[in-house]
Amino acid sequence: MRRWLGVAMRAVLGVAALVAVSGAARADEIAQATALWQQMRGAEPDTADFKSAQWKLTALIGTTAKPRHLAMATALMDRKARRGVNGSAIELFGKDPFEVADIRRMLSDPQRSFQQRELLKTYYSECRPESSASLLSEAYRKKLVGVLADRLGALAGQPMHYGEQRLFVHLISAVLGRYPARADKDKSPEGEKLIKSLVAYADKGNRADTLAAAIPVWLDLRKNPVAQISNFGEAIRLLGHWDPLERLKAAAWLGDRVGSDEKGAQVVLAMLDDLRDEARAEAARVFSFAAGYKPQTVVPRMVGLMTEDISTVVQTAAAEALSARAEQGARQIEPLLGVLTSPSRRLGSNRTNCILTVLSKLVAYARPSQKASMVDLAALRLRTSPDGALALLEALGPGAASAIPAIKEYRSSADRFQKAYINLHVLPAIQPNEPPK
Repeated sequence: MRRWLGVAMRAVLGVAALVAVSGAARADEIAQATALWQQMRGAEPDTADFKSAQWKLTALIGTTAKPRHLAMATALMDRKARRGVNGSAIELFGKDPFEVADIRRMLSDPQRSFQQRELLKTYYSECRPESSASLLSEAYRKKLVGVLADRLGALAGQPMHYGEQRLFVHLISAVLGRYPARADKDKSPEGEKLIKSLVAYADKGNRADTLAAAIPVWLDLRKNPVAQISNFGEAIRLLGHWDPLERLKAAAWLGDRVGSDEKGAQVVLAMLDDLRDEARAEAARVFSFAAGYKPQTVVPRMVGLMTEDISTVVQTAAAEALSARAEQGARQIEPLLGVLTSPSRRLGSNRTNCILTVLSKLVAYARPSQKASMVDLAALRLRTSPDGALALLEALGPGAASAIPAIKEYRSSADRFQKAYINLHVLPAIQPNEPPK
């Protein structure tokens, strides 16, 4: 009996060891893929480093079992990556790269990581109408839309935290343009399922739900998704469109008119408190186009949105509006420096980028002591908020000479876009007499 127990125990331990080795091998594959992808991001295209990393990563993906591709691709996602980088990573895995069932599981997991969230956003963006040369086939897209509709239907009436609401805003916005209102004979099953799920979610959503607030406007806009703006009310409604281009057109239209229509301007100002993130952001962007409208009213509101609003899209739009009003915002330098140095504030990388970018537009109005603070703050934030930090150091010019060691240290691990920006713009601005790198 003891002998058989010993044999059984050794067998169990042997299986456990194989599982551990297999898991370590899978983790090693992912670690290798991540390292190679970082090498590609840091190297110039068509250089030996880039081509070597690309060849090795392509070969690694080709020899990795397809069920492991989703985990490997997820490891390559970067929340802070510039537009197109995450999509390029997914393209390495070929056409229709992941099993729909795996995407369904990821979409249904409320504990998903930020990298999984980024993968879902990037993957579903391939469902946009303009993605005709997409890595997704039309049949596969339809399945993805069906999965999204199923998940949204299951969430109707369930409490959903803000981050989850925002994720679904991104995913639904990406696919809605493929399913405008049509004649009955042209309706697609997956499109109809999505619309029914949207209606059900909005009907059962609570008043604080930003997704539920956006849905009724989206459904109404389906009847005429590319409207010609002819009046103020129509432009206001389009600020809540799912398509960022349509929102931008509406913001530009309103920006040309708020200066001569005070009643309309007050409606736009009121939208800065809208529950929908994109609507708030576009209302702020209106004042990028109407840079002369009531600075005593607009500038404090934009500063408040940039430094306090939870939404990254609102923070960014407010920063753009402030950047368009640099002379008007000169008095905000000290308060903004105070926000950056406050020990009680956890700003996040996007908000910090926004504040640093706005300060870069205000350098000409800063006192010497304020410029010295800007140099120190930008140098400290090169790794966490590089876009804003580099913009500020470039604007400070020779006055940022003390930050050169920090800039060069950051450059050694930056991606190729940042390296090029540093070499061609930042360092020449700070050291105008030095030959370009």
